[in-house]
Amino acid sequence: MPAPTSTARKGKSRAQPDGEERVQAAIPLGKQLAHTDKKVRDRAVASLIAFLSQGGDTEGESSNYVRLSDAEMAKLWKGLFYCFWMSDKPLVQQALAADLAELLLQIKPRGESATDRFEAGLAFLEGFWDAIVREWAGLDRLRMDKFYLFIRRYVNATFRLLAREKWDKRAIEAVNKILIKKGGPMTWEDPKVPSSIATHLADIYLDELNKALGLPEVDSQPACPLTAILQPHILLLTRTSTSHVHTRLMNSVFTPLLSSLSLATATPSIDERPSKRSKKGLSEPMYAHIVMHSCVGDAGKDERDGADKVRKGLLKSMFLAAADGKAGESNRRKVYTVWREEGGDDDDDDDDDDDE
Repeated sequence: MPAPTSTARKGKSRAQPDGEERVQAAIPLGKQLAHTDKKVRDRAVASLIAFLSQGGDTEGESSNYVRLSDAEMAKLWKGLFYCFWMSDKPLVQQALAADLAELLLQIKPRGESATDRFEAGLAFLEGFWDAIVREWAGLDRLRMDKFYLFIRRYVNATFRLLAREKWDKRAIEAVNKILIKKGGPMTWEDPKVPSSIATHLADIYLDELNKALGLPEVDSQPACPLTAILQPHILLLTRTSTSHVHTRLMNSVFTPLLSSLSLATATPSIDERPSKRSKKGLSEPMYAHIVMHSCVGDAGKDERDGADKVRKGLLKSMFLAAADGKAGESNRRKVYTVWREEGGDDDDDDDDDDDE
């Protein structure tokens, strides 16, 4: 199987930390990244960080970060994909998945511009998803679970990357564009993209967002704009032509999230006996950090919105997506049914406060 080749960039590495061993900016060999010795893996990852931090056009005089060309990124990720493919021991697999996902936050371009840093991480993220979609059909069942883990680690790292950007609207839109573009993992326009990638994302998205929002460094950031973060899922819910994808999205994302938001809003009396709904709710995940640290509207505003307002905002976003002319008729009817059952026909008055 192909593996990364050791390719050093010309010029000096600009990612060498002060007081540490000199790091060569190079693509390490696959066997180094997947080595059982952690020191060997760490050196290989450090070389890869330095290589990515240099970016493309290293001989140019521009101080701005220049991303690798599409061909260079595709070649790099083909090697990384099969490097992970060949990692056999579970602990090595887990460590390598975590190390490669952390690269999203560790790439440090020259000039140390915050914008360049995000763009560099975004380019590497796009390379990851392009490789996943491109190589997915070649995976056998024995290796599927470890690539599901790989995707989970990248989803979590992506949320932390967006939190570092203070949930900036343009940053979220840039990530969403990668997910829903034609050929992206959550596209509804390209039948060649395996639907199992989108359904796996549905299964893990809320779990990983909840974990990320519970981290101290993320909790200190502004509130997470939930409907913006879930926009790819909302659009896929209303536009997919595959019924099992719609069902999976409802069962894994929207139903449990709406249930959690409703339970967080409800204030039953002490003497009230548990209802059937509350008993059911106890067996469902309560996404406490999502409930507590989310907002509706502008990305990155400082204050958190209450659970009821977040629930109404999510329902309204689902309704508007279903009302769009690009939505499928069957999906539209299903979303409208959910909207009515959740009280959307009575609660679509979020702007009333503006009239007071």
